[in-house]
Amino acid sequence: MKYVDIGGYEVKRKLSSNDTGLSVFEVVEKETGSFFILRLADFSNKTTDFKKAQWSSLHDEYQRVISEFTHLPRIVKMTMIDQDYSYSLLECEEGETLAIKGNINLEQVNQLLEAVRHLHHNNMVHGSITAENIWITTEGKVILYGAGEAKIFEGKSRVSTASDTRQLVTLIQRYAKLRPSIHENLKIEQPMTIDEVEIILKNADKKLGLSEDNKLVAFLERKSMNQKKELATRVIVNRNVILGGAVILGLLILAVYFKLN
Repeated sequence: MKYVDIGGYEVKRKLSSNDTGLSVFEVVEKETGSFFILRLADFSNKTTDFKKAQWSSLHDEYQRVISEFTHLPRIVKMTMIDQDYSYSLLECEEGETLAIKGNINLEQVNQLLEAVRHLHHNNMVHGSITAENIWITTEGKVILYGAGEAKIFEGKSRVSTASDTRQLVTLIQRYAKLRPSIHENLKIEQPMTIDEVEIILKNADKKLGLSEDNKLVAFLERKSMNQKKELATRVIVNRNVILGGAVILGLLILAVYFKLN
């Protein structure tokens, strides 16, 4: 890998790399201590001019579309190092990739949905929704990196909003800590849009609420049934007592009658 000189920044660690020519690093600004994500593009084994033009066009579109969206990073800088290498520097907060962190909760899944929805509503397809491209800050906020890069580096000319949704569902199935019923519904219904994924999650919440209501109803019904059983038992006991008393009284009356006669 080529040495990357970005004056004023220090490479903290390498986060990921692949065979298609993309390497990702976490860097720190020396003066402020602020964290950034550096995405280094290697065009040496590609049709350089065409790929560089795609790379530049992608970031121009990204900057135009993504402006200030909370779950997508803002581009700070984009630089061509030479004819083979270029990098983009993106805002970042301290945290870890999902690949390192290992899991996300329902709230973070919803944040991820919002990020992908924002891309799709602005006619952008991500193409590579993977754990390596999902950043979880120390405060628990989700940030999605790498939008559109797959089309350039992996030659995925057929990427679409539906393929994004399939990747997202696969990622949720693997990393999200959700109730088994949600995972089962995602598997059965095979959603093709972000809205459909969201509906499955919301319906699961409604079902949970209904289930809790049913538990309350069942409790009250059991309580009512127990009270009825207790009342019935008391009635039977009282009836037996009355019958027993009547029998004894009858016997006493007969004893007195025969004695007098």
